[in-house]
Amino acid sequence: MDFLKLVFLYYSITVIYSAIKKREVFPYFCNYIPFFANLLTKTSRLIYLLLVIEMVFSYDVDKTNRALFDFYNATGITIDLLKSDFTKVSNTKYEFNKYCRCIRENPKGENACKKSELALLEKCKSTKETQMHICHAGLLDMVSPIIYDNEIIGYIIFGQMRADSSFTKLEKYIHSLGLDTQMMQYHYNKIPFYDSDKIQSVSNIADMLVKYILLENMLKPNIEKSVQGAINFIEENLEKKLTIKSISRQVNVSKTVLYNKFHSYFNCTISEYINQKRVEKSIEYLIKTDLSMEEISQKVGFSSASYYSKIFKRLKGTSPLKYKKVNSK
Repeated sequence: MDFLKLVFLYYSITVIYSAIKKREVFPYFCNYIPFFANLLTKTSRLIYLLLVIEMVFSYDVDKTNRALFDFYNATGITIDLLKSDFTKVSNTKYEFNKYCRCIRENPKGENACKKSELALLEKCKSTKETQMHICHAGLLDMVSPIIYDNEIIGYIIFGQMRADSSFTKLEKYIHSLGLDTQMMQYHYNKIPFYDSDKIQSVSNIADMLVKYILLENMLKPNIEKSVQGAINFIEENLEKKLTIKSISRQVNVSKTVLYNKFHSYFNCTISEYINQKRVEKSIEYLIKTDLSMEEISQKVGFSSASYYSKIFKRLKGTSPLKYKKVNSK
């Protein structure tokens, strides 16, 4: 179904549902309100899912595999790229260390591995920040989100790092799986040990890899031509007065259509998108120059320094001056 038709249908259903709930319908129809309200709720959810599906992401699998292999080759740590729904994108074929392999060959151990990984991914999803934990088998795993326009579009997951030199705490669990504890301790001790400094270094490299994945367009949404044109126009004219009317005229689509498309792609209004881009642009001036707040606000298109400070604090949680003080050191 055409994307715009889905948008129209979704919003039409929302309006009808609202009218039914308010009983703004013919009196004889009121007896059927619960049935139709339930039907419309389910239908609108389906349409919403279709709208989300319409925004497809493209993956450069070959380039991704090379980047992930370079990470593995340099660190010895297995790593994979996942979609936002936690399904695997990369087709890397690492050989698990012998310790993990023995656990995964055990049905109970394999199930515990999946639960542990899912819990870590869900935590990363809710916080939108890199997360780490010690898995059920005593190894350190980490997940970093890949964020595009403040939305998670994928994850890199890596780990199987030994962060504890002692095997004692794991003996009871290993025994519960019916595995030879002496043999498993031998395999455990063969895994390279990572102290806190090394773990932090691995995390830093992973963060750089996330930025590289985005920079090299290994993972990106397939944005419609009109939306991409609007994005380009906005970024090239941030310092100027931008209105939805001028932008829609530039890309030759109606204001309503452009508004709906932006909301579908980025879950925000065009004004919110512009403010976000202006704030991001202002950070460069904040950190690298000695320009005043008034000068910076003008350079990125805000009407005044006070309005700039208000939007900055809303998006970043702190004032421009405090941000400058912390990040200019």
